[in-house]
Amino acid sequence: MTMATASARRFNVGTTIGTRKQGVESRQRRRRSGGHRGWATKGSSARMEGGWVKNKASVVAPVPIQVAWELWQDRTRIPNWMPWISSVSYLPEDKTKTKWTLSTDQFGQHFEFSWLAQDLEPVKYEQISWESLEGLKNKGSVNFSKAPNGTKLEMEISYEVPAPLVPFGSAVSPLVESILAADLKRFSTFSEKVANAISKK
Repeated sequence: MTMATASARRFNVGTTIGTRKQGVESRQRRRRSGGHRGWATKGSSARMEGGWVKNKASVVAPVPIQVAWELWQDRTRIPNWMPWISSVSYLPEDKTKTKWTLSTDQFGQHFEFSWLAQDLEPVKYEQISWESLEGLKNKGSVNFSKAPNGTKLEMEISYEVPAPLVPFGSAVSPLVESILAADLKRFSTFSEKVANAISKK
C-alpha cells in the first residue's frame, strides 16, 4: 500500500510472517472442509468477492433530496458525519480528484490510511460514485431516492482489506458495516440541522 502511514507499516512488518502462516492454515482448512474464498456475514449485507469486501448501509434522512445531494456533492464535508475520515480535500489542479485520509483506533491499534480518489460521472439527484487511483484500494457509491418522509440514501463501499488488518480476518467487515450505519445516522441528523437552518433564512 503506497500511502499507508508509518504506524500502519510498523504494525504490518510485525505481522507479515504470522499473516502468511495464517493464510496457509486457512487454505488448508478450506481444502479439508470443501469451503471457498467468497463469504457472507449472516444477517448483514457484507460480501467478499475475489479478495474485495463489500459493505452496505442505508438511512432515510428527513430532508429534501436536493439538500442531501448537495451535502454529499461537496466531499470536504464528509468528515462531519464520517469522523473516521479525518480529511477530504480536492486537488487544486483537478476538482474531480480528492485526497482522503482515514484515521481510526480499532482492535487495540491505531490505523491510518490515505488514498487518491477519482469522482465518477454523477447522476444528478440519483447517484454519486468514486474509485481510488492510489493508496488504499476502494470504490464506493451513494444512491439517492425520494421517500415519503425525506430522502433514502443507500451507501455501498468495496475495498481490499489492507495488510495490517488481514490478521483480524472476518471481524473487519462487520466492524466497517456498523461504522457505515452509524455514519449515515449521523448524516441524517446533520442534514436535518442544515435543512432547518436553510428554512429559517
